[in-house]
Amino acid sequence: MSFKNILTQKVMDAFEKAGYDKEYGVVSVSKRPDLCQYQCNGCMPLAKLHKEKPIDIANKIAEILKNDTAFKNVSPCMPGFLNIDVSDEFLTDYIKKMAESDNFLFESGEKKVAVIDYGGANVAKSLHVGHLRSAIIGEAIKRILNFCGYDAYGDVHLGDWGLQMGMVISGIIEQFGIENLQTKEDREKHITINVLEKTYPAKSKEAKENEDVMAECKRITFELQKGEGIYFDIWETVLAVSKADLKKNYSRLLVDFEIWKGESDVRDIMPPMIKKLKDEGFAHIDDGALVIDITDENDNPPLPPFILEKSDGAVLYSTTDLATIIMRLEEQSPDLILYVVDNRQGMHFKQLFKTARKTGITDDKIQLEFAGFGTMNGSDGKPYKTREGGVMRLEDLINTIEDEAYKKVSGSLSGTVDEEAMREIAKKVGMGALKFADLSNHRSKDYVFDVEKFCSFEGKTGPYVQYSGVRIKSILEKAVEKADIDKIMLPEGNTQRDLFILITEFETALKAAAEDFAPNVLVEYIYNLCVSVNKFYHEYKVLNEEDAEKRLSRISVLSFTLRLLTAMLDIIGIELPDKM
Repeated sequence: MSFKNILTQKVMDAFEKAGYDKEYGVVSVSKRPDLCQYQCNGCMPLAKLHKEKPIDIANKIAEILKNDTAFKNVSPCMPGFLNIDVSDEFLTDYIKKMAESDNFLFESGEKKVAVIDYGGANVAKSLHVGHLRSAIIGEAIKRILNFCGYDAYGDVHLGDWGLQMGMVISGIIEQFGIENLQTKEDREKHITINVLEKTYPAKSKEAKENEDVMAECKRITFELQKGEGIYFDIWETVLAVSKADLKKNYSRLLVDFEIWKGESDVRDIMPPMIKKLKDEGFAHIDDGALVIDITDENDNPPLPPFILEKSDGAVLYSTTDLATIIMRLEEQSPDLILYVVDNRQGMHFKQLFKTARKTGITDDKIQLEFAGFGTMNGSDGKPYKTREGGVMRLEDLINTIEDEAYKKVSGSLSGTVDEEAMREIAKKVGMGALKFADLSNHRSKDYVFDVEKFCSFEGKTGPYVQYSGVRIKSILEKAVEKADIDKIMLPEGNTQRDLFILITEFETALKAAAEDFAPNVLVEYIYNLCVSVNKFYHEYKVLNEEDAEKRLSRISVLSFTLRLLTAMLDIIGIELPDKM
């Protein structure tokens, strides 16, 4: 049980013993830390129910709790607050138990399964800055849920079907000739990621300007979707080449997907699904298109119909998304399906969820959630682009921030590590800067990309947090004694006491982040933890402390804090370098 829950349970028992509903005994972290560490405000609403003064109720509760060794002080405060300070002995004992636990005494809930859709990359295209936030936020949410007891699966959900594939295949045939693409060896020789990156934009532009070219792309798409023949063979090679490149770039972000499927994987699910929806009376023809009416009297404004097929018989990503829900229910049996997608897709997912529920594909037991995110913008407040005004490749963005990180670390580490080690440190610092900056904001908000600010060693930045951990590492490496949790002493003053209390709050932060799918809550906790531990080792000497007991206690405190910090950083996908 978490520290705050233990305190709450004790106060609840006191409320019950005094003859009141124990649910009013909830304890929270004090909003006035200058007055007390914790507080309980339950006496106020109880006063109306029992026709008593809230201060009288508070006095009764305080009297019951005064002999509990967990509390140093429980003070009634007008008009009826309970100000609570815990005893140092109780606090320190809990810290030791946390340090001895593999998961820091984290109280996991019921075992559940989650599928998190946070990829959305299109085959035959490079990742660009628009893919950054879904990858970083989605990976963090997945790791948070896993720590909280879920079996969470990340699904890349590739855009690998539809007209865009017909365009790519058409462009490849035009470049190399269909006769030179007959064997697997030929296809692997000609179809490279560089070829693909140029092929789609060129053919897309051409098709938009020429009806005959567009008609040919549609013909190839139709033939491809039959699932056999040379077009399908070319598509398979395109998919393999694209996946290899995507895995390489996602790995630089420390982003990993357990499921590498795409829209094409539901191609056999869609026809029977559509037939079933027709037979059951959900789908009907409207202006040539096959649609499902989903709006009801509670929708204001009304929701547009959900389109299953266009008038020409083509399916949309709405159709593949609906079929993908069926596939996920069959393969993963999830309790939660979460979509980490751009805010601008909000209406699509509202329609998707409504359709899935109305048609009986899912019931209320399956949690369908949309975790929308804002854009990463340039200094002009518009989505971040290259200097030339084009969409920046994600690879180039990563290189930019790693180069800036290299400038920072090379200045402080020059002459102490070789070039290869310096570059490796710069990669970790650069990625830490990028992820921390992105996750510091609530996912729904836009933010401005500022490489110099992000890479600063001061302020609320990734490098500041990483340097805090590296500094602790350095102290521990120089220490003669090894950390011993049993040797942690009672807090020597408010700074250490505040650090201990903050350490106990990690579970609250983690669960809040999981509940709202909001990694920024955990990022804020990590930053506050670093500020607190920095204050601790600046105020109290460690290596130079002459008192052996105090020295070992402080070493042990730092060792445990580093372990907690490292674990929390790992959840948001940030590594600690050995040096900075």
